[in-house]
Amino acid sequence: MSPAEAIELSLLEFFRHFARARKTGRVAEFDGVSIASSGIEFHMFNAAFFSTPVAGEGEDLGRRIRLAAECLGDDGARWAFWAGAGRLQGIPEGHASGAFRRQDLYPVFRHPGMACEALAPPRRPLARMEFRRVEDRSGRVEFARLNSHAFRIPFEWCLELYDLEALWTENFVGHVGYVDGQAVCGAATLVAAEAVGVYSVATLPGHEGKGFGEAITRHAVATAQRESGLTRSVLQATKAGVPLYRRMGYEQVTHFVVYT
Repeated sequence: MSPAEAIELSLLEFFRHFARARKTGRVAEFDGVSIASSGIEFHMFNAAFFSTPVAGEGEDLGRRIRLAAECLGDDGARWAFWAGAGRLQGIPEGHASGAFRRQDLYPVFRHPGMACEALAPPRRPLARMEFRRVEDRSGRVEFARLNSHAFRIPFEWCLELYDLEALWTENFVGHVGYVDGQAVCGAATLVAAEAVGVYSVATLPGHEGKGFGEAITRHAVATAQRESGLTRSVLQATKAGVPLYRRMGYEQVTHFVVYT
């Protein structure tokens, strides 16, 4: 499996995992479209994906977007389409955006998809902290709080997303980093698609630039690699996170445009 394929499949399984963990969730396959919707307020997790490469720039693209809209947009519900570049090869991004726009969907994020076969050694000593695995409600709440602050998402949305015992399994594992008793960073991993997927890396505002993000990411990846036996790791980066991940040995091999 190529690194780009691993990123696509890891991300889809990430959303499926969240959907399967709750009663409101929905996982379904249609003609060229995968649905992985948690049915929650945080609409980014009510998601659709292209399940196979789109055939050309014509009707196939519009048909798939309409199909996703029919599945997820009932009664004005909010949702997101995560369009992976690997499924849109040869289709100009402007053309794709036009097809989404005709369904009243607009690009809000562009996330690089990055992969690494083996992490590069740290360039400086890693920040010292206490790592705690997310194993109970207090850990889930801290994890939600960190993501709420780091990504400026309403805390109620993050709590609904992460404060669910069934979510945290042997394949989906979270870690929180503490300094002087304060939770300052978090990260989660999902083992899927022959890779360790890195997700929800968050640093508490005011604590950036101290090496906490790198330390928690390395700890989370090393733990998942040890427990799964896998070496490849993949992630979707924010623009701010790209320089750090490049220093750690990740290379961009694809990207996703998120339409809502």
